Amino acid sequence: MSDKGRGLVLVTGAAGFTGHHMVMEAVKAGFRVRATDVSSRYYGAMFDALGVEFVASDLTKSDGLDRLLEGVEGVFHVAGIHDYSTPDKVIFAINVGGVDNICNAAVKAGANRFIHWSSVGVYGYDWHSRIGVKEDDRKLTPPLNNYNISKWKGEKIVTRCHKEDGLRTTILRPAAIYGKRCEYGLYNAFKQVYKDRKKKKMLMVGKGEKIEAFLHVEDMCRSAIHAYDNESMIGEAYNVSDDSRITTVEFFRMICRELLGEEKDFSHIPLRFLVPVACVSQFVARVLGTKSLLERATLYYLSCDRIWDSTKLKETGFTFKYPTVEKGMKETLQWYRDNGWFRL
Repeated sequence: MSDKGRGLVLVTGAAGFTGHHMVMEAVKAGFRVRATDVSSRYYGAMFDALGVEFVASDLTKSDGLDRLLEGVEGVFHVAGIHDYSTPDKVIFAINVGGVDNICNAAVKAGANRFIHWSSVGVYGYDWHSRIGVKEDDRKLTPPLNNYNISKWKGEKIVTRCHKEDGLRTTILRPAAIYGKRCEYGLYNAFKQVYKDRKKKKMLMVGKGEKIEAFLHVEDMCRSAIHAYDNESMIGEAYNVSDDSRITTVEFFRMICRELLGEEKDFSHIPLRFLVPVACVSQFVARVLGTKSLLERATLYYLSCDRIWDSTKLKETGFTFKYPTVEKGMKETLQWYRDNGWFRL
């Protein structure tokens, strides 16, 4: 839906992967957009071309947020740290402290709507029934790493502001997001396949039998616009995940076909052998002040099925443009090839 002149909204984390897509989707939907991040990186020209106002900010500091929120009717709070190797102090400062600061600023500014990015990781990962996890399912485990713990704490702040301050919030819990210009997450899988393109067999952690679900970035941003416009979604949390149910092996074979034009065989490394390697790698990285080559959190993530039920979101009338991963992944990898990110 496009309704030109719908008012001013703020998009946080606007210079990140999902954030800059959210800026484009908000403009397409007819909003005036103010974008914010610590810097515009290489999206400044895009913001200018779209008529978007960019204001640099640090959400971990409350100073200046009143001005940032001035005249804003709604907030799409995309900003957050996703990298598991980021020091805990930084993760919690942004994913918890930053949420607290922007929520309080939105309440003070009288913002009408607040759409918050969380993560399906808040459920924990001890799910083996291969049945999609729903929003009200009992959590069998706590979140298994500090990133997901920080997202759960951030959700609690958003819920508190809704209940105590009347902020009209909606929480979205996305699955693994992919799409054009992605620089982390699933992009690491693309890079690994490209790096090993000349090998007869590629290394794979574990047996590769775990079930995966995905989310195209365009559907993520469309769901945020849908939530903004839907009064019934206020005060609720929603999974945002496509209906893909493919194994890790099937996913990597698809990447190989679309990126390399051929399928590859795999050599499987048992997870149990890599846990001590990850421990040593993380210890050395902390001592040297570098990034660990292998994270225990990533191994835990790979050890479980990842299936999320989006029935609740669909019942609000939302429909996915990319209901399964095949079409969206084909388009995404073709874009990477066409734009020189991967040269064969």
